Formats: sequence, C-alpha cells, structure tokens
Amino acid sequence: MKKSILAFAVLSAFAATASAQSSVVIYGIIDAAVVATTNQTATGGSKFSMDAGQLLTSRWGIKGSEDLGGGLKANFNLEGTLANDTGTAGAGFGGNVFNQAGNNTSLFDRLAWVGLSGDFGTVTLGRNNILGVDSVGLADPISLAHAGSNPNVMFSALNSGAFFGGFGTNQGGTALRQNNSVKYVSPLMSGFGGALMYGFGEKAGDNTASNYAGLSGFFTDGTNGAALSYAKLRDNANASYLAGWAGGAKFKVAPSVMLRGTYSQNKVEGNVKIDALPSANGRKIAVIGLGADFFLSDQMTLTTAYYNTKRSGDIDGKADQYILLGKYAFSKRTTAYASLTYAKAGSVNAQDVSLALGIIGAGNSSATRTAVGVLHAF
Repeated sequence: MKKSILAFAVLSAFAATASAQSSVVIYGIIDAAVVATTNQTATGGSKFSMDAGQLLTSRWGIKGSEDLGGGLKANFNLEGTLANDTGTAGAGFGGNVFNQAGNNTSLFDRLAWVGLSGDFGTVTLGRNNILGVDSVGLADPISLAHAGSNPNVMFSALNSGAFFGGFGTNQGGTALRQNNSVKYVSPLMSGFGGALMYGFGEKAGDNTASNYAGLSGFFTDGTNGAALSYAKLRDNANASYLAGWAGGAKFKVAPSVMLRGTYSQNKVEGNVKIDALPSANGRKIAVIGLGADFFLSDQMTLTTAYYNTKRSGDIDGKADQYILLGKYAFSKRTTAYASLTYAKAGSVNAQDVSLALGIIGAGNSSATRTAVGVLHAF
C-alpha cells in the first residue's frame, strides 16, 4: 500500500511539472502476446501463456528538456519496465525481473538520469544503458524483439543476471544498465561518433571494485550503419572481471531488403562462481547474429534471423535459434505481429539448454515457440 501511495505521489508531482513545462512528456509501450511453447516438460508437454513485451519490452517513462540558451540544454529521462500481463511494474521479459536488487521494487529500473547536451555532445549521470546496447542494438537481426530469449539482449548486452550479475556497479541483477554512471556521447561528424562511460563501484577503500568502464565508436548515414564497443566490469571483491566487446552492421542491399549482422564475446577472468554451473573462471560466451528484413509493403515487414551461441573456456555449450517474424503496422503507433522460433541446444545438459534462454524445458534439447500479439506506443 505504501509503495502504491509513493508511486501515485511521484506521478502526481511529474504531472504538475509537465503541465508547467511543455518539454516534459510521458511516453510508453504496451505490448502483449499469446505465446505457445513446446517441450516444456520432460514428457514433451506444451505451455500456453500471455506474456508482455514480446516485440518490444513494455515500458513507461517521463522525459524532458529545457533550453538553457547558447545551444545548451538540460535533459532528464526516467523509465521503468511494465508487466502489463499482470499489471505490475519492474518485471518484464515474460515475467522475469532484471533490476538492481533482483526484484520488482524499482520504479525506474530501465533508466534514471539527468544531464546536459550541446555542440559538445551529451553527458548523462545516473542509471544508464551500457554502450554495448547501442552497438549490438543497431544491427540486431530482430531489432531487439523477444528480449528475454534474444541472445544479443541477454548475452551480448549482459542482461542475464544468472551469468553476469556479479559484475559492475549493480552487484546483482542485470549488467545491461549500470548505476552511478557517467556517460558521454559525441556529436555526429560526417556520420561518425563515439561514446565513453564509467560507472562508480562506490566501495570504500577500493575505487575500482564493482566499476564499469566502456567505450564505443559508430557510423550511420541514416539508413546503413556500423558500431563497435568494448567494456570491462569488475566484481565487488576486485578478484575477477568481465571483459567483452560487441559489434554490428546493417546495410540496405535493395529498396526492400535490409541485411543485419552482429558478433559479440565476453570472458570472465578470475575464479568466481556466478551461475549454477562450476567456477566461471575463463568462461567465454560468443554470439553470432544474422538476419534480413524484407519490406513487403509500407505496412508489412517479414524478418528472418539466426543466432548461434557458444560457451567455452570453463565448460563447452552451444545453442541455435531460428526465427521468422512478421509485422503489420496499422499506424505509426500500433503494430500487430506474429513470430515462430525454433531453438536447438547441443544436448539436454544445462550448459547447452541454458544458452537457449528459457525456450527449451528441462529434459529436452529443442523446442518451438509461437507468439501472436499487438504493440501500442504512446
């Protein structure tokens, strides 16, 4: 009850601010789908569910900007996940929760920053997306759809708490977003740009424990683009670290065809146990993503995609995903979609099945998932 009252008070305060400043807006995405998944039990049983955020993660946010003169602006953005299948906040990706504490108590679990922008670029301070999201997200084969089972979102962008929760400023939950961080993004110059980001671990007596440091470079001409990023995250004991890089490119080869490709890898250095399997020392996870968009009309898009995920260094594992995704845009805000995913693991063992990110049930080595839904943005 107290949390509900607090949330209402926060919303009321921002609503009053929005009425006084025309640059403040409330926005969001509401996405829901009926999902059917095979091989969810050892005897091959299926599961039917209503899941939020299948095309894009459902969310709501408040953002604003004030012109300070001379080309300088003050900006802010607060954004939280919505689980519109149950009506709760802070939970997404099919009912899983990825925030700092590993629960759904954070009102703005996605973004919470304030900053300045101008001819020099943009600086933001607070809870920011890591730079790998910008790199891989640019060219992800399905444009970051199916976030909870998308290898680029969960592995390339370090969003799986079970695999990466021991590193960076959050010290648990996702590493995709870093608390206590400063992020700088340069202006575009002839289509080229770059970014730097640092997250403070805030541990007394050890200024590098639990920190995040990243850099990236990118190019875009408005249609085609490419990006590359590197990051290093340390654990709280400063006994191990996670290093990774990611890159992607997209190119429109014909008026109706866009090709996309990504590659990423991350590696743990140091003896640390952060998942259900033995020590993760030397563990490397690599993801290849390939896809193509076919623009059948102004409203209809068909996407084909393939992901290959491999684990090595500590224990070998592999899994593949094949995806067919169709989207129909009723308007700029409303889209209906349907997808078919086939996931195949190297074996029924946990080191393989875990790389399929929940699509395959225990005791199985493959599964199919069908999703039919609608997305509305406001």
